[in-house]
Amino acid sequence: MWILTLPSVQSGSASIWRADRLLRRWGALTLLLLGVSLSLGSAVASTSSVSPVLTVTLSGNGITNTNDPYAYYVNMLRLALEKTRATDGDFDINFHDHGGGIERDRAMLIAGAGIDAMWASVTRERAEKLRVIDIDLLKGLNNYRALLIHQNNKARFASVKTLHDLKKFKTGTGPYWTDGIILKDNGFMLTYGSNYGGLFKMLSLRRFDFFSRGLHEIYSDLAAYGDLGLIQAPHLLLKYDHPVHYCFFVNKENKALADRIERGLRLALADGSFDALFFSMPGFQYGYSLLRDAQQQVLVIHNKTNLQ
Repeated sequence: MWILTLPSVQSGSASIWRADRLLRRWGALTLLLLGVSLSLGSAVASTSSVSPVLTVTLSGNGITNTNDPYAYYVNMLRLALEKTRATDGDFDINFHDHGGGIERDRAMLIAGAGIDAMWASVTRERAEKLRVIDIDLLKGLNNYRALLIHQNNKARFASVKTLHDLKKFKTGTGPYWTDGIILKDNGFMLTYGSNYGGLFKMLSLRRFDFFSRGLHEIYSDLAAYGDLGLIQAPHLLLKYDHPVHYCFFVNKENKALADRIERGLRLALADGSFDALFFSMPGFQYGYSLLRDAQQQVLVIHNKTNLQ
């Protein structure tokens, strides 16, 4: 505390003048210090009221201006976060192109290192080790499978009427893929490919006979690999007897991110923006057209990986 001692007023007019001058100086200094204090307090209060920016890192190259399903999942996550911007604050989406597959994503997410979210089929193991946001991003398309075949096998597949008929053919799949696990459980003969793109080349070389693809995937497959002599088996679909949801996952401990994504997705479902994004994808439109085709023969296979 500052104490200002003033000369006695009895000491003459000069002393009174000096005291008045000191009062003016100390008053100005006090006001200056008070102003600085208020400014600092206001700055601190302003800083504390601003929510931190949420950063979400995903795997992949971040290219989202295409009709590839990857772009859809990234844009759907962005939509969910945008729907909650007003209540939860700003966000950034970053990308880590590690070059690995879905199992690498899963391992990184479990460890809480490298990425913050992924999308995949819901399996028992994934749901146990990760936190799943249980809203089906594919609106049921993943429950149905179209068959990608070599064009020279079209007549052979036209004779398929039952699962017993189909089991005479070898199928290709990737390690740890949910679809491959289901097909194996149902007694199909499997040939494994070492990488995703290589499976299409193996099919073109007829190392196996068909490649089971989700109705959300077959359109892109035909566009990308049709020049390898690959076609869709006409009027033949597989269907899981228990649905396989395709959902977002986050680290088991990241409840806050899971909650924000779920709230955002539900808001998007309610206002129609979820469906608008979904049906903006030509491949998803094509998948739904297959379901409306009355000529499709649907063979039902048992799915025991399902959690529902």
